[in-house]
Parts: sequence; C-alpha cells; structure tokens
Amino acid sequence: MGQMENSKDKIIMAAVNVFAEKGFDSATVDEVSKRSGLSKGTVFLYFKKKDDLIKHIAMLSVPYDVIQATLDGRYKGAEEMLNAFGMAFMKKYKDSNMRSLLIATMANKDRYKTIKKRLKLACLDKMDMLFSNVEKLSGNKIPIVLRRSFFGSLLCYTIWWDDNPLSPEEYVRQLSKSILMASKQL
Repeated sequence: MGQMENSKDKIIMAAVNVFAEKGFDSATVDEVSKRSGLSKGTVFLYFKKKDDLIKHIAMLSVPYDVIQATLDGRYKGAEEMLNAFGMAFMKKYKDSNMRSLLIATMANKDRYKTIKKRLKLACLDKMDMLFSNVEKLSGNKIPIVLRRSFFGSLLCYTIWWDDNPLSPEEYVRQLSKSILMASKQL
C-alpha cells in the first residue's frame, strides 16, 4: 500500500472513531488530525471540507455494502439468503462505532442529499431487490410491511446490542423463520 492510501486510511479510521464518539457536529478536524497522527493540512488534502469527511464516513456506515454482497451471493433457499444478510448486517454493526455512525447518519439524512439518496437506495430499493430474490426462492409474496419489519428488527437489535437476550445468530435465525412463516400465512 502506498503512503497516499495509508494516510487516507489513517484519516478515515480516525474520523470513524472521533465522529462515533463525539458526533458529526461536535467533532473537529483538529481531533481527527490528532487521532490520525497526521497534520490538519494532510486531512484537507484528502477531504476539502469537514462536510466532505462527514459524508464519506456516513456513507461507510450505511449497510449498502452488506445488501449488495448478499444480492451477489448464491443461495439454495430463502431462509439461507435472509440468514446470510442478517449475519453480515450483525457483523458490520457489532462494532459500536459503526452502530453509532449509522444512527448519526440516519439522523442527518436530510442535511446531505448524497447521504439521503444512499440511505434510500439501501433501505428501500436494494432491500426490495433482496426481498424479490427471497420471494423467488420461497415462492411466497412478502408484503412491504414484512420487508420493513425485517430490516427494522435488525436495526433494533443493533441499537440495543448489549441488552438482547438472544445471540445475534439465534436472533437472525428466528427472525428469518418468522418473516418466512408470516409470508406463508398471508
């Protein structure tokens, strides 16, 4: 890895930590610079404004990558696909910084058009594509309320990560089964 990529990665990692701890508004570029071990000028070399850095970090927090990876996978059945997505989602948000950033990103969606667009694409459009594949695999229509319930339930688990009585694996397994059983009864 070249020095340029290494510097940018240091800035991104520092920004993830600082923004997760302090929030997008309270955190400063000085704090990101200090945490990264690089000068403030180097931070601005990669990100022209604090808002550019915020947008970059916010985009990393959106589960778009998890949804796309699930869509790119091959599955024998609907439950396997839902479990794969659910576990990849849990893996991404096991990190408390990513959980904090996702919540901050959702709270700031109306402030940045690019963030709002990415969140909508992930939470609505891509999730609907995922559920269209689940419908093909299961042979059952899955109404929008069940689709949103699945995603919302995963979000609730991640928000209350340490207070859940079920392991992430068991939670995802039960959630996937419940969504598929409910879709059969409609």
